[in-house]
Amino acid sequence: MRQNRRTLVFAIPCLLLVGLVIFTADADGLVAQDDLPPATIDADEESAATPDFRSVRLRGKVVWTAAALQSEFGISSVPESSQNSLAILTTDGRLIPIVENLRGRAFRKDERLREMQVELLARQHAKQPFIQILRVFQVDGEQKFEVDYWCDVCAIVMYEKGPCSCCQDDNRLRKRAVKPQP
Repeated sequence: MRQNRRTLVFAIPCLLLVGLVIFTADADGLVAQDDLPPATIDADEESAATPDFRSVRLRGKVVWTAAALQSEFGISSVPESSQNSLAILTTDGRLIPIVENLRGRAFRKDERLREMQVELLARQHAKQPFIQILRVFQVDGEQKFEVDYWCDVCAIVMYEKGPCSCCQDDNRLRKRAVKPQP
């Protein structure tokens, strides 16, 4: 008898759950899910489902935004903003701000990166001036090198200067030649 009660105690919630899956309530009462009209997506939902960014390649030099605004455009800013944000000054003269994720912060931590002519593979979001760096390449004449950081002990790639995330030994700046694509 006790076993039957336990079975009922567990069976009733399970049956109720199955009933919720099979039926959906609407204004007229319960309707089987198979009888519901197909879902439609309005224009706002559809635009939310499509990515609001595009991948871009930008060539130039990564600089402190305040310094570039002063030197390139004659726009001055307060002294405390001198090393607050980074941007890429493109070869065609545009100044595009950089989101400081791991890839972006690498330019803050390692001044050698700010001295390079670079090509950035980046994500540019709709309605935003910022870019999000995906890959960094050094451009040296006709040659191009992919740039990242490497731990020789653990053989782990990292995206900014500092200790290895595994062994805590120092990582090193690594440049690998990129073959030109036809």
